Amino acid sequence: MSDDRQDHEAKADELERELDDMQEQTGKLGEKIEGAGEDWEQRKADESVPGATGELDEDAGEDDAATGDGEELDFGRALAEGDEDES
Repeated sequence: MSDDRQDHEAKADELERELDDMQEQTGKLGEKIEGAGEDWEQRKADESVPGATGELDEDAGEDDAATGDGEELDFGRALAEGDEDES
């Protein structure tokens, strides 16, 4: 019976160490999340950070539907149109 008790105590100690490690990691993760939130708020307030203020860039959207040479991207439309012809 002494061996069973020692095994249980050893397992309990191991689980307590794992719990302590998890709690430490949780604390560190919480600090990282808080830091990221503070960083994002600072970036939103900084007009020199593109996209962070929520306003669109003046140049954004000009070439959204075209490659650099004016050719429209079809994103698979040609395949879908080809399927319709076969049916």
